[in-house]
Amino acid sequence: MKSNSTNWQSIGIGIVGLAILGVIAWFLFSEISKAPWPFIAILVAALGALITVTSNLNIQIRNEQIPKKVEVYDKVINFFFDSIFAKKMNGNEKTPEELAKEIYDMTPDLILWASDDVLNLYIKLKQISRSDTENSSDNPIKLFSSMLLAMRKDLGHQNNQLNEKNILGIFVIDIENLPE
Repeated sequence: MKSNSTNWQSIGIGIVGLAILGVIAWFLFSEISKAPWPFIAILVAALGALITVTSNLNIQIRNEQIPKKVEVYDKVINFFFDSIFAKKMNGNEKTPEELAKEIYDMTPDLILWASDDVLNLYIKLKQISRSDTENSSDNPIKLFSSMLLAMRKDLGHQNNQLNEKNILGIFVIDIENLPE
């Protein structure tokens, strides 16, 4: 709910800003011969430079975050794959204590580095793991596949040709039998 009110506030501020710019433009151009063209050219150039710097700063920050995100997401994916395939690969299933320790170790990194979508799906998965999954409306396998897709999206992938079933097909043999 807070996000929605923030969006409306941003839209309102944007509308007020556009109105102010419109009044300034009307005032400047009401008599075209009196318009201070050198000032307008400098103002437009400064505005363009500000937009470029801000855009480049956002891109730079995102590029600096990606290696850490990859590291964190790699831990999460390896945790789930190790948990799912441990018995098949080496015959040793992880103990509940080992699983809890790994979850404990990865959670702070997810809080700091994961996108909102990934973190929300991780929280749902943790909540389901502590409750009765049969009475839950959320399917943990589908939540996991949604989390994988959200991780890929956060790293810049478009996921145009992927959906939950495609990505689950990587490690679920009978994907067609998965309940909707």
